[in-house]
Amino acid sequence: MAHLAYTFTTSSSEHNDQLIGWLQVYQFNGFLEQENALIAYANEADFDEMNFTAFAAQQNLTFTKSIIQNENWNAIWESSFDPIEVPYLHTEEIFASIRAEFHPKQNQATFDLIITPKMSFGTGHHPTTFQMVQEMSHLQFSGKKVIDYGTGTGVLAILAEKLGAQEIEAIDYDQLCYDNTLENIEANHCHKITTILSEHCKTENEPADVLLANINLNVIIAELNNMLHSTKPGAVLLFSGILKENQAIIYDALEQHHFQNIQIKSKENWLLISCIRP
Repeated sequence: MAHLAYTFTTSSSEHNDQLIGWLQVYQFNGFLEQENALIAYANEADFDEMNFTAFAAQQNLTFTKSIIQNENWNAIWESSFDPIEVPYLHTEEIFASIRAEFHPKQNQATFDLIITPKMSFGTGHHPTTFQMVQEMSHLQFSGKKVIDYGTGTGVLAILAEKLGAQEIEAIDYDQLCYDNTLENIEANHCHKITTILSEHCKTENEPADVLLANINLNVIIAELNNMLHSTKPGAVLLFSGILKENQAIIYDALEQHHFQNIQIKSKENWLLISCIRP
């Protein structure tokens, strides 16, 4: 299967953030930021080019399009993917290091995560994943069941197991993300993660104690009822992938579904939201 690469002309990191928020709706699932440009990747078989082209015309987006064959994908990431370190909240001590297999181990980190992304989203570089990882540093996972909805590379599911979770369900609709998650699970010697290929946030077993959803606004809102049914009363839910400009929309949706103790943080233009299931 080939992949599509759209290179957009952009003016700032804020412009990139806004564009990523839009493009996630059109099934772009990998992003690479460059100076005055954003490259967005999509699976050719899943991409609805007609709808996207209409949207791009409405927004006056300037872009070029190219096709990348599977055998070239790893070379692209290996040339652009640097290790990242995520500190604990409120300290400079390193909580997690996220690196590919071809990077040396970062010894100063409490948790060393091997994530080779390929066509998946979730390396820690983007503020959404960075915030999720950092917020997980002070949550209780020991003995818990966790759902990672929109797992991408599987990075959050893998971290949950390393933090002591007893059972993790990693859900993604994309076959390449599913396959990449399996590879990263093996690289990190994890044994408690079940991968599920699905568009919906539905558990196959008991409801979860913690739900992680680093995805996008429209999907989160559409899946809130499923999230309620997939989690226990008192469960902790973390959401990211939401732009600051949509704070009122997501807050109102969570209140309408009676989620409690809604707390909002941000990094750059992206929100991290934590709340409790009623």
